[in-house]
Amino acid sequence: MATTIADSGTLPTTIQGFTTEGIPFAYPPLAFYVMAVFLKLGVDGVTLLRFGTPVVLLGIVGMLYHLTVVLTDSPETGCLAGIVTGTHVTLNVFLVGASGFVRGLGFLFMLVALLGAYQYFANGGGRRALATATLGWGLVVLTHPVHAAAAGAGVAAAWLVWDRTPRGLAVGAGVAVGGLAIASPWWLTVVSNHGPGIFFNGAGSHGSMNHSLSDLQALASWFLDGGYVMNWPAVFAVLGTVVTVARGDWEQPAWLAVPVVLLVPPHDRLGILFIAPLGAVGLAFTYSLLTALDVDRLDLPDWDGAVPDRLTQRFDLPDLSAQQVVAIAFVVVLVGPFVGQNMVAASSTNPDSPLPVYADSDDRTAMEWIENETAQDTRVAVVGGASEWFPYLANRTSVIVKYGTEWSGGQTFDRHESAQNRLTRCWNASCVNATLGEYGFASEVDYVYVPRGWFVSGRGGATISPALHESMRTSDRFTRVYRNSGVGVYEYNRTRR
Repeated sequence: MATTIADSGTLPTTIQGFTTEGIPFAYPPLAFYVMAVFLKLGVDGVTLLRFGTPVVLLGIVGMLYHLTVVLTDSPETGCLAGIVTGTHVTLNVFLVGASGFVRGLGFLFMLVALLGAYQYFANGGGRRALATATLGWGLVVLTHPVHAAAAGAGVAAAWLVWDRTPRGLAVGAGVAVGGLAIASPWWLTVVSNHGPGIFFNGAGSHGSMNHSLSDLQALASWFLDGGYVMNWPAVFAVLGTVVTVARGDWEQPAWLAVPVVLLVPPHDRLGILFIAPLGAVGLAFTYSLLTALDVDRLDLPDWDGAVPDRLTQRFDLPDLSAQQVVAIAFVVVLVGPFVGQNMVAASSTNPDSPLPVYADSDDRTAMEWIENETAQDTRVAVVGGASEWFPYLANRTSVIVKYGTEWSGGQTFDRHESAQNRLTRCWNASCVNATLGEYGFASEVDYVYVPRGWFVSGRGGATISPALHESMRTSDRFTRVYRNSGVGVYEYNRTRR
């Protein structure tokens, strides 16, 4: 998408390479324009996402630090929230792992809108807070639809929790109108190109809004289950909620929970809005509680909170206070393993890794071969998440894709999603051939691109059995034209019976 913008210099109507007809371009374009600038400067797209996304994540860490300081009036608590934000795998899996540059910018602008709304409705902020909320809302509308929905919910909840006056309602409506005005050059152009129905197509394809309200068990499971590493921040977030409410401030947890309840799951990354600030509050409270314990009850009447002299003399330890001992214990027992396990997860590309790598070195080698050895108009059915990377890396058409087709309507999206899911479960060549025919793709496909072993597909992983490759190799329907350790490419002989 960014390449198309960089080449044309304008807002495109269609993005070629995804499906044989291309996909209508109605996606919020701001992040793609940012990427297009770097592409025009000669930066490789993969390199841009590899290094640009962590930079955006650092911006998110800074914003959640600042938001937490505003909420708690404590820089120390803000630092804890920043640590949780930067190391929590639930957020990283959809930003760093999945090259989520666009999602990351949307998340960042969402935080700007929420900060402005809090400052205005809760702290009596004036024009500056109002301008911050309006600008943040406008930028997130221009960047990412899910985060725009979360920002809108957060602004509305801020009015509902702290204001509830007709004047406040009018101000909230003004924020909404102002943000839409900022984004109007984009959505007016899209409406003129495709009609207003395209936005209803996109909104109705995924069905994510209110998903968790119909499945509270899934919401609870997500919250309590770290997924890949120990989820102690969620435990402390519960404690932080209790502490905050006990102090007479129920509004903050209620406000932070609104976007999470509305959109998590399946948008797990939004949970950091609740977990980071309130988890930091819970952790800070626990730390203060432990350091304030009456140590005389431990039958150590001679210990004044420092490490005993006999230990410092024997092991040459520094003279540590009780606060320092508790802080070190927190780091060793909680923060250290949490960060360490996330680092291990981030550095892995095996089936146990939670961070999705949609196109690895084998994929890039195979796609380079396709670009060099096939005709420019070649159309390929790519199995798995690499289908999203294929048009950029191979410069050829990816026939069956999931994301992007939602703008063409729910039926088109379901057709592509179902075909992709069926292909990932095929065990023989007959299944692949039948799937292409059943979903109407047989006449459009020249080659089939099949991973070997485990690969990323959608939000999870799948495994291709060696039996499938052997079946396709011996089938009259397919002719193997390329293989490496991770990919097999087969020419599709659609006229064979």
